[in-house]
Amino acid sequence: MNLKRFEFIELPTYLKSVKKLKKRFKNINSDVDSFFKEVNHIDDLGIKLHENIYKVRIKNSNKQAGKSSGYRLITYIKISENKINLLYIYDKSDLTNISDKELDRIVIDSYQNA
Repeated sequence: MNLKRFEFIELPTYLKSVKKLKKRFKNINSDVDSFFKEVNHIDDLGIKLHENIYKVRIKNSNKQAGKSSGYRLITYIKISENKINLLYIYDKSDLTNISDKELDRIVIDSYQNA
């Protein structure tokens, strides 16, 4: 699926998580913007966690390492609306894996606060 025509929507939970990370990582906005420019296909959104929910690795330019130790971005694709909702972003060193329970909480919080 081609994602060039899709719009990225920053939900409140995403904006809050970016604000928190920006205190430690000054380049987070440019790192995420670089990722947006590279997204062309659904495979670019990383691994599928649930139906239409994906987790992608993004390089953190404030660290001297690659994507494996960078950010993790959780997205929800609304195919019928041509939108990719940004739900949450975190640093790999803060949270190595995201549980189903935590993922459910993020999705619920994202849409209650939207």
